[in-house]
Amino acid sequence: MNTLKNRQGFTIIEIIIAIIVLTVGVLGMVTTAALVTRMIARGQRSAEASAFAARRLERERVAACAAQNNGTETLSRGSTVVATNVWTYTNLGNLNYRLKIVSTYRTTQDKSRSDSTETTISCNTFL
Repeated sequence: MNTLKNRQGFTIIEIIIAIIVLTVGVLGMVTTAALVTRMIARGQRSAEASAFAARRLERERVAACAAQNNGTETLSRGSTVVATNVWTYTNLGNLNYRLKIVSTYRTTQDKSRSDSTETTISCNTFL
């Protein structure tokens, strides 16, 4: 009977270990992909709310010297509220005003997040 002294190939233990290592790697990638997807969605909502606040800031900057009215506005997509802006003026004296805009938007877990922007507007005119 001839026996082979130099057998080549993998044992069943090596194959099982390779499958376990591969499974752990794939599960790690799936978890990371889900996390990245949530982060992208959160970034999109935050960017949309920030752009909404920036548009309000520019409109208020133009009209601030005529009237400093506090207010609120809501951005909606159909019946869904995307973001809400609340702005307030603070008189700093010498025709200078601080404008603060707080933008609130919803997260995927139906919680709300708020970002704020502040600027100082000077209404001093020199003749």
